[in-house]
Amino acid sequence: MFTDLQAKIWSGYYPANQQLPSENELAQQYQVSRITSKRALQELADIGLVQRRQGSGTFVRRGLRLRPKTKQILLVIPFAPESGLGDYITGIKSVLTPQGQELTVIEKQSFDFDHPERLATHFDGIIYYPQQLTIELAQLERFALAHIPLVLIDQTAFGLPIPSVVADNTQGGYLATRTLIESGHQRLIFLATADFAHALNSSVAQRYFGYLQALMEQDLDFAITPEQATRLTEDDFAALPAFLKKEQITGIVTEHDLLALDVLRFLQEQAINVPEDISLIGFDNITRTATSQPQLSTIRQDFQTIGQKAAQLLQERIANPFDPTIKQATVPVDLIPRQSIKRLG
Repeated sequence: MFTDLQAKIWSGYYPANQQLPSENELAQQYQVSRITSKRALQELADIGLVQRRQGSGTFVRRGLRLRPKTKQILLVIPFAPESGLGDYITGIKSVLTPQGQELTVIEKQSFDFDHPERLATHFDGIIYYPQQLTIELAQLERFALAHIPLVLIDQTAFGLPIPSVVADNTQGGYLATRTLIESGHQRLIFLATADFAHALNSSVAQRYFGYLQALMEQDLDFAITPEQATRLTEDDFAALPAFLKKEQITGIVTEHDLLALDVLRFLQEQAINVPEDISLIGFDNITRTATSQPQLSTIRQDFQTIGQKAAQLLQERIANPFDPTIKQATVPVDLIPRQSIKRLG
């Protein structure tokens, strides 16, 4: 009964704001008990397809939109797919291909924020990688309010009613810092280019929190503030050498691998050797970390699993974009030890 009523709603047999038969009428029509018909209507309400109005009955939700399926999925990322910055595509396609769906990949600057309904005529759903969620949310909420299937990767915010898949960034920051501590380092800093002091839900902030957690567990009382973490990367690291010397820093945790590689280049230009003089660890495990000199130790994000889970969540939203259950998935990270960490003592 539930399945049949659901199919009739999605087919348009019961259009938006249409009143459904009463519990007694449905019980007679399907030859079931009134308890069964009541449960079926409640299950439809639980997945957001109907609204139960006290004293009036049960109605198909007034905002129901029936969009024809295109079998096309859109991935929006802030970098070129061939850049080697994260292979989400393989994981996404592992879900789409068996469904007969095709993937289009574009960079964010080509994304049409202004016409959600126009995009919805071309794509069944969107997987979106935000760079600055606090800024982009004002545009993304238009897609959410239009019930266009949307899943975020890499960033989310607590309570945000948009499904998302992220790496365990706090655990990654913790693991990077703990690795340095276990190698004998006690004077450690965290470096970032993003101004995460005003975006505490960001992935960078979560990695910084992991850095703090590892220091606290080992009773280490030296840490830098979010403001210092970004200030030390400004002007091509102009203030960094003096800070390293003054504070006797022996280890650096960075927000991501690209920054770690820039730090590595700068330190080498300053005749500061990695890992002999200072140890360094990144985050992401992009392809360049395996070919740098020295090879960069890093925290590996499982980009393929993130892509796979994002595609799975998107399939659920395509099947029912009105489901009030908003799922958030977190994918574990792991350490990739290489040559950029020196054991002290």
